[in-house]
Amino acid sequence: MSTSNATRAERARAALVSYVEAKGEVFENSGSEIADLIADLLHLSVRIEDADNGPSTVLRLARMHFDAEHGDPEEGE
Repeated sequence: MSTSNATRAERARAALVSYVEAKGEVFENSGSEIADLIADLLHLSVRIEDADNGPSTVLRLARMHFDAEHGDPEEGE
C-alpha cells in the first residue's frame, strides 16, 4: 500500500498538534512549532542513537526519505 505525501503531511500535523498540546500550548500551525518538535526529536536521537552522530544520522536519513517521497512523479504535489 502506497502512502501519499498529503497523507504523510496530515499524519505529521496530527503528531505536531499532540506535541504542542503536550507542552501545554495552543497549536498555531506554524513553522516554529515544527522546528521545536524537530529539535526535541534530535535530543531524543542522542539518547537512542550514538550521542555524537545521532542527530546528523537522523537528519541525513530523514532527508533521504523526504527526497525520495517528494520527488515521486506519481504524486501531484
